[in-house]
Amino acid sequence: MKSKIALITGPDLRHRYFVNRLNREFSIECVFLEEVTYPNFTPGLPKHREAWEWFFRRRKEYEQNTFADSELWARKNRPQIIPIATGQLNSTDTLKTLQAQQPEIIILFGSSLIGREIMDRFPNRIINLHVGLSGEYRGSSCNFWPIYDGRLDCLGATLLRINAGIDTGEILAQGTIEIEEGDAEQSLMGKPLILGMDLTIQVVHQWFQGDWAPLPLEQNGKLFLKKDFTPEAVSKVKEMLESGHLTSLIKEHLQGEKNIT
Repeated sequence: MKSKIALITGPDLRHRYFVNRLNREFSIECVFLEEVTYPNFTPGLPKHREAWEWFFRRRKEYEQNTFADSELWARKNRPQIIPIATGQLNSTDTLKTLQAQQPEIIILFGSSLIGREIMDRFPNRIINLHVGLSGEYRGSSCNFWPIYDGRLDCLGATLLRINAGIDTGEILAQGTIEIEEGDAEQSLMGKPLILGMDLTIQVVHQWFQGDWAPLPLEQNGKLFLKKDFTPEAVSKVKEMLESGHLTSLIKEHLQGEKNIT
């Protein structure tokens, strides 16, 4: 497929998986790599500190086991890599660089919020991969909060056309993950990205074929920001896993699916 696709994402392994999955399917004109920053939390109680370290150790292990092979995949081309410093996504320089690339479509994953100037310059051409169901959870870490809330049926992914809100744009594709016995917090968080990549590839094909039909978002999900993802929240999920509560939620979910069928 001859196309001019620009990606805006971060530098971590899950972000590189996003780039590699798309570049295996399409030629990519350029990849804007935004420097990622996270709130600097100082865990209070020892159990919160332990949970914080536990979570990121397990996430690194899961992502290495699940996404690292994508670095070895054959690609359609070698896109230009354009770094973006923290806080510079919506700068004049970034806008000028984007304009110079003349992308037909811009796909976001894990980036900061796009400002009005970029949206106005590329109307209806910017889509976002949101690893959550935007009608239930919006913002950051929306593959974490359904686990925290015990709402495993809300683990999924949404492709949406961005607007001025946070994950409030028209929906291009959406789905929920398949939950299996043996899943834990990291696999439950990783599956929305894998599903989201399937949906992204589907939507890009439809976009270039002129065969997409956006649907309005019927309700705004609860909004979470990066600052909400705290050691205390992680500690609760750790306790859910170690107490067997998460396993029970998975069994209840699977039993509910059996009853429906």
